[in-house]
Amino acid sequence: MTMNQVSRVGERHMKELLQDIRDRADITPSLPAVRFGGQMVTYGELGQALDSFEAVMAQHGMSREAAFYAAVLHSVPQLAEIPDPDEQGRNLDQVVAWLARHLEHTVGHLRVAG
Repeated sequence: MTMNQVSRVGERHMKELLQDIRDRADITPSLPAVRFGGQMVTYGELGQALDSFEAVMAQHGMSREAAFYAAVLHSVPQLAEIPDPDEQGRNLDQVVAWLARHLEHTVGHLRVAG
């Protein structure tokens, strides 16, 4: 899956999601953010990955959204190992929906194009 396959979300909604992840990483870093395939990633780990990937993506003129998806795929490597792009997209979509579940309704509808 390339970043071109990932649906574009509004900057405001991505900003809200990223800020929520950072807030949770600061307040409750050991709280599980995502569980997938027997693997668990905390908000602290996800927040650190976001910081790292945002710096790299900014150096290369890429978006915060690209940094978000890179951080998720880095933090949950089993997602990146799914060979079928459609299945990978569906699973990534579920992770995004889970992370955004408590935010504004429109943020919870971030979707991956498959």
